[in-house]
Amino acid sequence: MKKTLKNNPLLVVIALLLCVVTVISFSKDLKVGRQVSKGFFSGKISFKDSTNHKLYSDRVQVKKTSEKGVTVLTILVTDNNSPESVFVKLYNITNKGTFFIPGEGNFQNVGNLIKDVNKFREETNFYQTTLANDEGLKNGVGRVNIIRLTEDEIEGELIIIANNSEGKQAQLESAIFKARF
Repeated sequence: MKKTLKNNPLLVVIALLLCVVTVISFSKDLKVGRQVSKGFFSGKISFKDSTNHKLYSDRVQVKKTSEKGVTVLTILVTDNNSPESVFVKLYNITNKGTFFIPGEGNFQNVGNLIKDVNKFREETNFYQTTLANDEGLKNGVGRVNIIRLTEDEIEGELIIIANNSEGKQAQLESAIFKARF
């Protein structure tokens, strides 16, 4: 065997190239596997002038940052088939648990439903938990139940009742999500 390798350096080069190609192929397969598990969001949404319909997305953006000295978790979802969107910002998140919107304490959590992300300049397009309904009652609420939280991934459930500047109401119910940071 040693004589064959000594007499034919081309075999050594071919063996090395084969090893390099194998490593590159394996690393690309790992990247593809990571992209497939990018996350999902699914729930029922309705706006004052529409019936309950499914909101589904595989484009879930989740960020963990620090703001005003506390950990902030931001979730942004846009439906795959419509311009509807969900925006949630939770303060002081360090573990799994149940978090309320707007919540209590020094920082108020944010929960917004957006009817059409393409009409971002129209004030009536944004439904917020902090706005009053058409009777003047501030009845906007939300709940995020985080059932799994790791350094890489989050999983949970979400409901939001929100109003726009005209007092019209929108609801997100039975939403579940899973995403990677």
